Amino acid sequence: MYIIEWCLGYGKKKGMMKMPAESKILERAEQYIRKLSIGVNPLSEETLPEGDTCRQERISKCLAYVADYLQQKIAPNREPQPQKKKSKREPKQPKKFATAELVFTPEVLGRYEVTEEPVSMSGVVRRLNALLPEGSGMMPLIYSDVAEILTREGILLKEAGEKGKDMNLPSPHGEEMGFMRAEADIRGHHSVFTKCNAAAQKFILEKIQDCVALANERFAKYQAQDAARENAGEAAGDKGSRSVKERFHLTDAELAKYPTDEAPVPVSEIARRLNDLLAPDANIEKLYFKSVLDWFVAQGLLESKTDAVGKTIFYPTEAGFAAGIVTEQRIGKNGKSFDAVLYGPAAQKLVLEHVNELG
Repeated sequence: MYIIEWCLGYGKKKGMMKMPAESKILERAEQYIRKLSIGVNPLSEETLPEGDTCRQERISKCLAYVADYLQQKIAPNREPQPQKKKSKREPKQPKKFATAELVFTPEVLGRYEVTEEPVSMSGVVRRLNALLPEGSGMMPLIYSDVAEILTREGILLKEAGEKGKDMNLPSPHGEEMGFMRAEADIRGHHSVFTKCNAAAQKFILEKIQDCVALANERFAKYQAQDAARENAGEAAGDKGSRSVKERFHLTDAELAKYPTDEAPVPVSEIARRLNDLLAPDANIEKLYFKSVLDWFVAQGLLESKTDAVGKTIFYPTEAGFAAGIVTEQRIGKNGKSFDAVLYGPAAQKLVLEHVNELG
């Protein structure tokens, strides 16, 4: 609770933000306390473990109260940001593709801040990519580049996880080098992953050029594929551009393979199952679950509501319940119950009948 006392005491002592620098300090404090109130480490963006003090209900409510108090005091000093009116559906921005090899110079790597606070491997990768010059077009580093090099060094071992997905976890040698096995509930799923203390972060920096070599192998492969497409007349527009994808659609033969069962599923699972029906080489856009939600709303089967904390949620109408949409009470990671909206066989059948209207 020291951070709460410090923030409140500091604000009173200084008259609540008379100087821009003080305003910035209090804004940062409000952000940190807000994240702690929902059980998230503000430094690593990772979910705090069960049993952590900040995840106790009374402490969580106290933190949320202090964050709201600070926000009320800070808000009058913030300049209002102009609100852009968004169209109901904005056109998609073209995806940016890498145009240059990845390069980490000693000067760039010198800006990496090694922290005593352990960081996940994916967090290390994000921090490294954040150091690259904006607009450089460089091929970014990805998690698998680092994992592959660490596996070759005997730092990581692959272990089978849920649904057959491999996990990269520290070997005994890796643990000696500062790599640690960690577990957390992230977005409702139990995850097992690797975290890196200061020594482990330094080891990754020592091996970074090996990781860069893997990233640039991937870049060369993509360039070769683009060149082959151009030579075959498959590329569209200027050199290096990709052909425009078709809107999402499925044939009757593909729809016949949709897995049906009696168990209600969330809308994200419906979208995943439909996307899995596309051929691997199909030049077709993937379906987003929001498109399915929007369709149900347009049919009057779902309606949008605002919950107690101001978040927009979708809930079945009477017609929606009749069409096979159900709700199921669940417990969230904050310990509070909520109604999960699920779609039974009848509701899924409706989606299949109108699937080519969703894209």
